[in-house]
Amino acid sequence: MRVVSLGTGDPEVAVVVCIHGDELCGKRALDRFLDADPTVEAPVKFVVANERALDAGSRFVDEDLNRAFPGDPDADTHEGRLAAELLEELAGLRVLDLHSTHSSPEPFALYQRATPGTFHVLARAGVDRAVDISHVPGGLVGYCDGAAVECGLKGSEAAVDAAERILRGFLAGNGVIDAPASLRDPEVFAVTERVEGAGYEFLGENFAAVPPGQPFARRGDEELTRPDCFYPVLMSTDGYDDIVGFAARRVGRLSDLDPDSGR
Repeated sequence: MRVVSLGTGDPEVAVVVCIHGDELCGKRALDRFLDADPTVEAPVKFVVANERALDAGSRFVDEDLNRAFPGDPDADTHEGRLAAELLEELAGLRVLDLHSTHSSPEPFALYQRATPGTFHVLARAGVDRAVDISHVPGGLVGYCDGAAVECGLKGSEAAVDAAERILRGFLAGNGVIDAPASLRDPEVFAVTERVEGAGYEFLGENFAAVPPGQPFARRGDEELTRPDCFYPVLMSTDGYDDIVGFAARRVGRLSDLDPDSGR
C-alpha cells in the first residue's frame, strides 16, 4: 500500500485506487493529477491499495480484496492483512474508491452505508446513478463512509478520462482544489439478489427495466427470465465467472432518501 498525503493538517477525505490490481483507470487518473503538481486548499489522502497485485498485473494475489474486509492483521492471505491495514489508514475519512467494470461505459457509484458521510460523497462523485449494494458483503465501502465508482469499461481510455474528471470533481466538491464542483442528485437503485449462472450472454442493458418474462441472458438454447420487473446492475457477458450480475429495484433520487437510515 502506498499513501500520498497533500496539504497541511488532518484530511477529511481520501481517494483510493487499485483495490483490484488489474483496474488501472484510477491509478492513471491519480498519476495525471499528481504529475500536474496541484495546489491544494485543504488536506487530502491518496491510497494505492493493492500494490502487490498491481505489480503482478492481476486482480488480486490470494483473494479479492473487495471481499476481504474488515480483514485481520494476522490473516493468512495478503489481502486479508491489507484490508485491516487499509481500514486503519482510512478511519474517519470520507472515501472515494475508483474502479472499472465490464458492465457499463457510463460511470456509476456503489455504496453500502446510508450515512450522511456516504451521501456527501455520492453527491460529489459526478455520477448520475448510485447503487445500494449492501446485499453483497466484504466491500471497502461497507466499512467506511464513501462510495466506489465504476468509472467505465475496464482497459478503456474513456474510463481513465472519466476517473480523472470524477477525482477532480470530488476534490473540488470537498474544497481540496479550486475548481468547479460536480454536484449531482443521482438516481438510486438497490440490489435485491445475485443472478447465478456461468457462461451466459447478457442480452439486456444495465439500469434499463426488464419486464416480467422477458429474456435477459442466454446460454445456448437456455434463456433466463424473471417473473418480476427488475433492473440489471453489473450484468455482463464477461464480468464474472460464476454469476451474470445482480438484480435491483429503483428506489428514487438520492435527495429522496434518509441519510441516517444506516445500512
